[in-house]
Amino acid sequence: MKEIEVEGVGIMRHLNDWQSARLASLRGPNRSIAPMAFGLGMTLRQFRQLTPDQQKAAWDAHNRLTAPPAPERREEPASWLPRPRERVSEERQIMIGRKLLQVKAQLPHGHFGPWIDKESGITRKQAARFMKAAKQPRQSG
Repeated sequence: MKEIEVEGVGIMRHLNDWQSARLASLRGPNRSIAPMAFGLGMTLRQFRQLTPDQQKAAWDAHNRLTAPPAPERREEPASWLPRPRERVSEERQIMIGRKLLQVKAQLPHGHFGPWIDKESGITRKQAARFMKAAKQPRQSG
């Protein structure tokens, strides 16, 4: 994110080198409001004249702009895959097989085998057995 529109105030941008150097030389109460003022292209005096709501909006925009990006959420395979040497019921084999088929459908051609080796914690033979169980109709008897 490079800039954020602050309604009724202006556009909040990252500080340039000159603004960062100026910020480093500031002391006292001006030091805390300078990043918001400079990010909006204002002087400290202009920023102080904003209403408290506008100042809060500027603070929020500055915090969103300078916050690190959120990490990607990934479902941990360990939550639904069996542990080593764990006995797996037929129902669970079918459930695991369905999830493996979903993962396989999402990955590009040729990437499922390496994914099984690196990230799943199961062997390719186990994965094939689970997916076969998911594809076959259940036989009663």
